[in-house]
Parts: sequence; structure tokens; C-alpha cells
Amino acid sequence: MINGYIGTYTQHSGNGGARGIYFFSLNTADGRMEHFRLAADIPNPSYLAPAASGKYLYAVNELHEFEGFPGGTVTAFAVDQTSFEIKPLNRQRSGGKGPCHIALSQYCAQNHVQNCTHNVPQHFAVVSNYSEGAISVFPLCEDGALSEISQVIRFEGSGPVRNRQNCSHAHSFTFAPDGSYGLACDLGADRIMPYTAENNALVPMPYFCSAPGSGPRHLVFSPDGKLVYCVNELNSTVDVLSCCKGVLQRKQTVSTLPEGCVQVNTTAAIKLSADARFLYVSNRGHDSIAVFAVDKAGLLQLEAVIPTGGKNPRDFAIDSSGQFLLVCNQDSDTLVVFEIDPVHGTLFRKWEYPVPSGVCVVLM
Repeated sequence: MINGYIGTYTQHSGNGGARGIYFFSLNTADGRMEHFRLAADIPNPSYLAPAASGKYLYAVNELHEFEGFPGGTVTAFAVDQTSFEIKPLNRQRSGGKGPCHIALSQYCAQNHVQNCTHNVPQHFAVVSNYSEGAISVFPLCEDGALSEISQVIRFEGSGPVRNRQNCSHAHSFTFAPDGSYGLACDLGADRIMPYTAENNALVPMPYFCSAPGSGPRHLVFSPDGKLVYCVNELNSTVDVLSCCKGVLQRKQTVSTLPEGCVQVNTTAAIKLSADARFLYVSNRGHDSIAVFAVDKAGLLQLEAVIPTGGKNPRDFAIDSSGQFLLVCNQDSDTLVVFEIDPVHGTLFRKWEYPVPSGVCVVLM
């Protein structure tokens, strides 16, 4: 069994009636989802991040107002290692409106602090506030709780797409594999912004300009950190970028849609298989998962575009064995389990389950 959690939109739940974070188990023998239950009754836990230890879980509460004050929140939970019940530790204001992503820096903790040569804090979290165009830094306490914000970085900029790029929109922050720096995606200004960590603070480096109107949303690193794959929400593309200590250079841009497709579409999540042989992207509008083969140079070839069997697929997860891909169809209130072909990376639909307004799925 592999255990997981699903984040939802409780305030935009349509017919689903979502109430917060849900727990489930994935049976790796056949891909069935079992033990589905409500784990935490909290508003709009739209993105989740588990600690590498499995002892803690963090959620952004994607709100524009909390207790009469503008801005969202972020919540820390302790995870019971036997029952997998989650217990709230504390909740902090996120530092901006509409927090949509949280990333954890735990490289030093995983690799023994004495062997860590770069100046990265042992434990901290970075929250991306979409509507505010800002990222916030939260030191993490020894018991997993969130300290108060230590730093807020506000972006400035805009892009050519009306109603989507009138101002900066921080959409994600992703740490490099060695934990020495991270990359922030600014969807509103078409920028990828590198930051190093010095004296427990994020320090900006020169930013990379994505194509005008592309809208960089999320990204993943290759295992060696030498390549970055960034999914662009507004023009349904993936950029393949070489990366040297945060300095980016474009190598390839590919579409996530079939050739000749004119479907109105925005992309969402991007994930790399554990062996880095395949890359996956979710399409919203076309309602599909794009499957790319990764060649020896790290370049992409579109292999297939697989319907998700539902509306508005958001986040998805791949289990550690590489057997199954689980995708949330937000607007049709379902979670679909696909089996992954180990040779070609393509997907075969196995099971479908009712899940209200699923936005994010993580496996522990």
C-alpha cells in the first residue's frame, strides 16, 4: 500500500461538496484506491506538500480573505505514522492573496547537515501567492510547525494576454535537486526567476524571459539538475531549458496538444517519471495527459495525448514504482487511476472514483 492525500476547492466545489483534505491508500497490486476518507475539514486546501520524512503535511488555503483581513493562509499538519490521521499544528497567514503552491527545502535534513556545503536553511517553506504576485518564506520549527514569515518577495511585471497577465502572478517555486537554489514561475510576467539561499533568505539572480504570452506555471528538474522542464499554461507548451546554477537557456519548445488541435486549452501540472524517460503534462480544455518520451539529450518527443475521462484535470501523481498515474478531474468530481506502460510510457485507464473538486494529489 502507498498512502496519499488529496487537496480540494471547498468554496468552488460544484456538485461535489468538498470539505477539505482527503486521505486514501493506493493498492500497488492492482491500482485500486482504498480507505478514502476526510482527513481535515479546512477551506480551499488547493495544494499540498508532504515532508520527505512523511511526518508532516503542509497545505495552502487558497483564500483572498481570512478573519476579515486580506490574504490566504498556510496550514501545517503532523501525520500519525500508524493511522495516517493528520493533526493541525498551526496556521499562518500566507503573505498574500490566493496562495496556490508550497515547496519545502529539506535537502540538508535528508543528507545530514554536516555533509551540506551550501548555505541553505535546514527547514523552510516557500509559498507562492498567485493574486498578490509574491512568494513568502516560512522557517519550519523542529516539531514541523510554521514559524512566522521571515521574508516576502513581491514581483513586478505584466504580459500581453489580457485578463491573465495584467500583473505578476507567482505560480510556483521549485527547489533544485541539490537544494542550493530554486526557481519561481511568474505566469503574469512570463519570467522564471532564480533565487539562491544566503543567511536564511532568498537572494535573486538574473531572471529568464519566457516567450511573451506563454505563462510559465510549474516546472521540474532533471535528476542531475542540468535540465529544467517548464510547462507554460497560456500557450500549452513545454520549454526544455539547460540549467547551470540557476542560469537558464532554452533548448526546445514543444506543444502539449496533438498536431492541428484548435481546442481552447490551458495546461496545469508537469511530472517526470522516476527514471526520467518520460514526461507528463495535464491539459485543461482538451482534458488529457500529454505523454513525452525523453531522449538521451533530454529533449522531448510527443508520444501520445490520453483523455483523462473527465473535465479540467489539474494535478496528478505518479507512484514511486512508476506503475500508476493518478489524476484529479476537478470539474467532474473524479479521480482516475491509469496504469503506465513501462516500455512506452503511455497510459491505460484502470479505475475511476468519486472525489469532490480534486485539485492536488500527493503520495507519501
